[in-house]
Amino acid sequence: MLSRMRRRPLRTRLSVVVTALCAGAMAVTAFTWLFSGDPAAIVIVELAGLATVALASTVVVRRELRPLERAADTADAIAAGDFARRLTETGAARTTEVGRLAEALNGMLDQIRAALTARERSEDRMRQFVADASHELRTPLQSLRGYAELYQSGALPDRGSVDEAVDRMLSEIHRMTRLVESLLMLARFDEEDEADLDPVDLSRLVRDSCRDAAAVEPGRPLDVRVEPGVRVLGDEAQLRSLLANLLGNVRMHTPKGAPCTVSLSTSGEQVLVRVEDSGPGIPKESLAHVFDRFYRAGKGRSRAGGGSGLGLAIVAAIADLHHGLVELGTAPGRGTRVDVLLRALPEPTAMGSGNSG
Repeated sequence: MLSRMRRRPLRTRLSVVVTALCAGAMAVTAFTWLFSGDPAAIVIVELAGLATVALASTVVVRRELRPLERAADTADAIAAGDFARRLTETGAARTTEVGRLAEALNGMLDQIRAALTARERSEDRMRQFVADASHELRTPLQSLRGYAELYQSGALPDRGSVDEAVDRMLSEIHRMTRLVESLLMLARFDEEDEADLDPVDLSRLVRDSCRDAAAVEPGRPLDVRVEPGVRVLGDEAQLRSLLANLLGNVRMHTPKGAPCTVSLSTSGEQVLVRVEDSGPGIPKESLAHVFDRFYRAGKGRSRAGGGSGLGLAIVAAIADLHHGLVELGTAPGRGTRVDVLLRALPEPTAMGSGNSG
């Protein structure tokens, strides 16, 4: 009975208690009037009943409002900045006003805490991104400044020295250009929720990308295994960039004569693009970070090799925009395998093939 009473709203419980107390006091007064008839006794009983009603009502109201007071104290602490506090000790049933208020506030606080945490992570990533970008750009800028100062001070005595300095300056300018283009691409991907997807002949795209890679590095053994007629919904420019970054990673981080295999295959509704090299592989401790921006795994993956540490980050971003997945397999000394999983575009159903004249 008591538990059922506690599940009722606060106003109902207080109304029932006060009504019962008043009814009891009136009943005692009525019995005194019927059986005693003494005016003094009736007045004493009536005053005693009123005092009992007042005292009992005060006790009941204070007890019923105690969870609300605890909720108010917790809310004050939360308003002061303690977002870890929750309204978990109100002692009120979930069906009561205070119970429902506590549940609603706890849900709202969880959402606020999640939003604040997400914002803090985003701000941390942005600060790290800006710091990394600044660091990456500082090195070529310092190199350009050094060569310019050498030329200005007359420290380049002949035409050969000047030509060498200009070649080095152009090399640094090209590296900065590639870095800025990669940064702009990642910034654009961060703003986009989804790519503009159109039917793309992925078989043609993979073959074209492999021909481009062979033209840049003709001495590398390149085994291309492309299933014909593979089509996906995608952004052709972005998919070209994905393949260019995968093949560029092979070129930058493996020996020139190390063989590379590029394959495209389908399995049901899934398309698999695989780029596998026979280079030095990636250290085990670096696997959790290879998709982080500006991360380089191992000594061989350095600025001197031309890498910016953005290649796999771009690959992962493009795959995500295409609702795809990137998987990595590697072992030190056994090469690296990068798999990109995409959804195949269903073949159009032939209409009217069974008609006869």
